[in-house]
Parts: sequence; C-alpha cells; structure tokens
Amino acid sequence: MKRLSAFIIFIMVSNFVYGANDIVKGWNTDLNYSEREAKHLKRPIILFLHSVSCFYCPKVIEDVLPNPKLAKFLKKNFVRLELDTSTGSDSIESEVTDQAPPRFIVSITPAFIFMGPNEEKLARNGKKHMIVYGFWNAEDMEKWAKDALRRFKTLYGDKYK
Repeated sequence: MKRLSAFIIFIMVSNFVYGANDIVKGWNTDLNYSEREAKHLKRPIILFLHSVSCFYCPKVIEDVLPNPKLAKFLKKNFVRLELDTSTGSDSIESEVTDQAPPRFIVSITPAFIFMGPNEEKLARNGKKHMIVYGFWNAEDMEKWAKDALRRFKTLYGDKYK
C-alpha cells in the first residue's frame, strides 16, 4: 500500500514538474516561457501546432519528432514549443491548457512555425512567418529547420548577442 501511495505521489509530482499536458516529450507548452527561454538562449522557436481532430498529428508525434537526428538538431538549435489549436467541439471534453492564442490558430494541422523570440518574422516570400503545413518525414523537417536557423541567424542573430 505504501509503495502504491508513493508511486501515485511520484506520478502527480512528475506531471506537475514536467507538464501533464505535454504532447511531445521535452517540448514546452507555455508560449511566454518559451519566448523568455529563446531570448536567454539566443535561439529561434519552433512551434508545433496540433489538434485533437488531426489525423496526421499523432503520426508526427510518434514517427517524425522522435527521430534521433532530428530531435538532437532541434534540441540543440531551437526552443521547442507545442500548442493545441483545437477549438470548440474539437477539444472534446478535456480541458485545453496548452491552447494556442488566436494569432496562432491554423486551419491545417500539423503545422510548424519558425520564429524569433519576439515572434519576429522569418520571412518567406512575404509570409508573416515561416510556416510548414502538413506531414513531412524527419529528413524534410530537418531541411526546413536548417533553413529556418540560417534565416534566423541572418535576420536576427546579432540582435540577441
């Protein structure tokens, strides 16, 4: 009985410390925290937008983001943030605590937005943000991320030194 109680307390504390709502292991779910961390570390942010009604989001979470090479590259070079874009009936009956603010609600998920710590544009052909929609394999995601990192260093790298 004591072991079971200790295990339950451990799980509760772990969920509190590490975030019970993390969909992707090791990714932040708090936009403000991520922006502060990105400024401190002088890194761009990769924002993964997902929805509970998305068919491909679980495939990205299970098959793409855990890829060792991609995961290592993203962890080393980006502040990783994931937010839920579910709205209304999409959020089912669960409380959505990692909800994306309205400016990040997208109609197509999965989506990845690459941006600076102050949500600065990583401009791409006049788009507001460098955004990648849909399901991509790990190699393609790494190419997008490398391009975003180059753009960040060119446009904003010196700003945070």
